[in-house]
Amino acid sequence: MAETEAEKIIREEKEAADKLEAERKTAAAKAAEAAKPTKSEDMISAANAAAVRIEEANTETARLNAEAAALKVETTLGGEAEAGTGNKEETPEEYAKKVMANDVEQEPPAV
Repeated sequence: MAETEAEKIIREEKEAADKLEAERKTAAAKAAEAAKPTKSEDMISAANAAAVRIEEANTETARLNAEAAALKVETTLGGEAEAGTGNKEETPEEYAKKVMANDVEQEPPAV
């Protein structure tokens, strides 16, 4: 079958559009490749980003440590520290109950 004049024009326009699209994609790929940083630039930017994250983490850690120290001081000054509370003195009645229940801590005799 012979191609009509209209079909020939449509085919040529389609081929020209396809060629133009391929050239545009090639140019875009070349531009992206040229704008792409080199491997050393990637490593430097990644190291800089990691350094920023580390600095932020260090700042947060310092803030949390200061807050913990302030809470420790507040607890100590508030009289609720665990250390130094000592043993509660027993009344004679409480001691007698422990002895009768055989709940008295006894040290073995020194040899």
